[in-house]
Amino acid sequence: MTRCAVCGKPATTTNKAGIPTCSRCRNKKFSIPTCPDCGATMTLRRGKFGAFWGCSMYPNCLGTRKLGEK
Repeated sequence: MTRCAVCGKPATTTNKAGIPTCSRCRNKKFSIPTCPDCGATMTLRRGKFGAFWGCSMYPNCLGTRKLGEK
């Protein structure tokens, strides 16, 4: 099940950028998180357990965040 990138609830749609959101958060603005390890911007990635934020500096940095995590 894909989670909303803004609040972490189950996603029902995607926004214009293709990021999964729920119906309440579809029109909300949100910022792309920064990596907790190195400070680089994160990219939306999909793994076998669902979508998550991963560091854009991978494989040099292995930082990740759950969707909806602040």
